[in-house]
Amino acid sequence: MTRDSSFKDFVFRQHRGLVFFSICFLILHYILLKIFFPHTIVIGDGHHYVRVAMNNMEISGWPIGYPKLLEGVHLLTKGDWAVGLLQYVLLEGAVLYFYFTVCFLLRPGKWVGLAMLFFLLLNPFILFISNYVLSDGLFAAFTVLWFTVTLWYIYHPRPLFIYLTVIFFFLAYTIRYYAMFYPLISIPLILFSRGRWWIKLTGIALGVILVVSFRAYTIGLFQRSIGQETFSPLSGWRLAGNALIMYRHLPAEQRALDMPPAYLQPLHRMVLHDLAVMPSPDMVPDRMLVNYFTFQASSPLSRYCQVFFGDYVTTKEIKRWTSVGQLYHDYALFLIRRHPVDYCRYFVVQGIDWYFHPKVDITNVFPEGGVPILAETKKWFGYTANWSGNSTGKFYSITYFPTVVTILNWLLILGIAGFFFCRCYKTAGPLVNKIVILAAVFWVTDFLFIIFTTPYLLRYAISGMIFNIGLAPVLLERVWLAAAVPVVKVIQYDS
Repeated sequence: MTRDSSFKDFVFRQHRGLVFFSICFLILHYILLKIFFPHTIVIGDGHHYVRVAMNNMEISGWPIGYPKLLEGVHLLTKGDWAVGLLQYVLLEGAVLYFYFTVCFLLRPGKWVGLAMLFFLLLNPFILFISNYVLSDGLFAAFTVLWFTVTLWYIYHPRPLFIYLTVIFFFLAYTIRYYAMFYPLISIPLILFSRGRWWIKLTGIALGVILVVSFRAYTIGLFQRSIGQETFSPLSGWRLAGNALIMYRHLPAEQRALDMPPAYLQPLHRMVLHDLAVMPSPDMVPDRMLVNYFTFQASSPLSRYCQVFFGDYVTTKEIKRWTSVGQLYHDYALFLIRRHPVDYCRYFVVQGIDWYFHPKVDITNVFPEGGVPILAETKKWFGYTANWSGNSTGKFYSITYFPTVVTILNWLLILGIAGFFFCRCYKTAGPLVNKIVILAAVFWVTDFLFIIFTTPYLLRYAISGMIFNIGLAPVLLERVWLAAAVPVVKVIQYDS
């Protein structure tokens, strides 16, 4: 019996009842979700994605993958239900694939496995995120698929798994550049695995070709559009926003000593003026301003963008956003290089707290019974009104999920640390040891990437939460059994 057929046997014969229950539950829950939320919800970034898709734009402040998905769905139907359903099927399918893979490879106890499935299926955060026109659910689906295929490659390094790993990484990368650190995990794993060198090099070459081609194509589009060779203008906005979170903590006298290059001085003067009249960090904590400098119209970055374009009203939004991205990137680097210790203290160190206690920017609670719809969104989805109604109930609220995410992170850390402290690796076998190392490397890399690059929001934690639910219980079970064995032996000896 081959490994593939044994997995099929494990899922569809040994656990066919569990599979049937899971699918029925997900179908019934989706029906319930649509009763209370009949429309796929469009808020915040969702309007931007719709605008990009409607105008068939090839470049955007955000990665272009998600608007292209909206365009593809729109070719089949205008209904917003199709977007939500597709995202739901992809995300929940990825979750079930991950769950049964973990059960097959790590063999948790019956009740531990059922508890994992219970929290994956009933998790309102995982269930409702697909009902938003946002990239978070789709990105999480491709991330979970990338991670799961990586588990399979550790188990059996077949060429197919190499190519699938590359493809799922690339799909995630076109949706959110956050996936840029995934190759740091995949490439060493492929290179040092068993298998033919020409297959491993072909797989890595495929990934390089896809990423380089995508970047070159995007840079060329920006060059023709705004006359600048840039790939991700939003990263400049984000980095400048991060730097200003730090900069607001410095005394005015210290800020006055900074002298940036001439082309940055107009922006710097506006920043100094705005920071002088802003409430102090004691009055308005940084947590309340994680996206203020980057996205709010009253921030100095947004106001300078208006000054930069005298014809601000007639200039297309994408050109306004992208044209100042490189300038903001240069300004952020100037501030960070001038105050590296302060940047670590006021942004990176705070980023650690934000990672473990992420901010909730989408509560999934609508006390007004719906959300307003912009004209472009109304036309794109064929709405008949300017209001999208839904339930006012709080049963899908995620306001308590920062605590859940914190607990899950600490459980995974405890499980990994306990696995090595209790020397479970001596009896676990090479497969389990490699999976534990993969989980540890992914968590550490994800943690470092987040605290150094972006203020963490709760909806960014979806894929990490899925991994924690699927891996932490298995590791803790092994730690518990390893710790209990010596106790049993002592009791037997004494008796």
